[in-house]
Amino acid sequence: MTIFSDFPASTAPTARGIEAFVRDRIESGQLVEGARLPPIRDAAWALGCAPGTVARAYRALVVADLAQGEVGRGTYIGATRDPAVFPTFVSGMGPGGAPIVDLSVNLFRMIDPGPIVSEALKRATSELPGFGDYDCAGGDRRDRIEALRILDRWRPGVVPEDVVVTGGGQSGLLSAMLALREAGAIACDALTYPGVLTAARAAGLRLQPIAMDAEGMCPLALEAMAERGGLGSVVLMPSVQNPTGGMMSQQRVAALAEIVERHALTVIEDQAYGFLRDPVSVTFCAYIPERTVLIETLSKSVSPVLRTGYVVATPLMARRIAAVQNAMHLMVSPVLARASSWVVAQNAFDKRLEDLRIGVARRADLVARRLPGIERDKLSGGLAWMTLDAAWHADGTGWALRLLDVHDGRSARRGRYPYLRGVAAFFGCRR
Repeated sequence: MTIFSDFPASTAPTARGIEAFVRDRIESGQLVEGARLPPIRDAAWALGCAPGTVARAYRALVVADLAQGEVGRGTYIGATRDPAVFPTFVSGMGPGGAPIVDLSVNLFRMIDPGPIVSEALKRATSELPGFGDYDCAGGDRRDRIEALRILDRWRPGVVPEDVVVTGGGQSGLLSAMLALREAGAIACDALTYPGVLTAARAAGLRLQPIAMDAEGMCPLALEAMAERGGLGSVVLMPSVQNPTGGMMSQQRVAALAEIVERHALTVIEDQAYGFLRDPVSVTFCAYIPERTVLIETLSKSVSPVLRTGYVVATPLMARRIAAVQNAMHLMVSPVLARASSWVVAQNAFDKRLEDLRIGVARRADLVARRLPGIERDKLSGGLAWMTLDAAWHADGTGWALRLLDVHDGRSARRGRYPYLRGVAAFFGCRR
């Protein structure tokens, strides 16, 4: 007999269903702290599903701090005494049933968004009887007013007329590019995140990569490109750059802002990871608000489930972006927009941001101790880059890291610890 013996026969044994079943047993007191969950393979046999399904359910319980996993001993009910500081994305199962951990996916210590998102959706649906009306272009004024609470930290004095509610940060990025399409090509960091590439391709815009240093885009390189002509805008992440994790100083922001203003360019300022900086950095929309389109999103700080983002621009540019949003979506889901408004109004939201920053700081401490050549003060953005000897290559690096227990730094026998995939790409190794 296992705890899954009475799993409802009418319920499909999905990862979400298994997680909900265990949560229910914990809440009812049937599973007490210290109780051991069945081994993954035993549970999979009892439920009639794949081991990977059970592994994902167990992982969700650990992320929610309802259970703790101990290598070689199993998974137990109860909050971890020392919450995980090195989160992982489990993408499948390897030999012997060990989970495959994909480190090419950028993750930081995430806090279970379930409670706050569930409550937000419940309140949002209760406020929208009938769901029969289209929302106005740019988003309901109530949602734009609520958004000021988080947007004011980047651009003091912002008003609702400057705000457009979007279907997420990526949607806001594409909308801004389309609204600026006639202005010319877009400059971006020489090493940028895939969302910039796909948005520019969808908008039919030419990207101009600009040389970078440790702080991000180099002013002299941007100046040289602007002087050639044909440039209309530039995409920048001044607080935490993805994928380098670099952070701009006030002097760097000021230097780039001066070039942007002198050449009549527009900055698309992406603050998706900006919440990781406390206090917040100096921003382009604070220096040159009339030439900046600010993009904010809740996907990283709360959950990708809340496909809500916010764009801040001048009233004229905001109307153009709202028109693009209207062409793409007709409207942003009012349920998600109201749910997001409720989330950002809660004190728990501020506490969540602080907890996420603490989690990233703890992860940075761990990485700086375990991996050579990485400076602690360069890890506050949650991203790490290693410089390896020329003799290293992708396959060799991946194999070496398969034998590393990242939790305590000890060497491990082959197969004892989870297999790691994608680490070579994560650390920027040559192929």
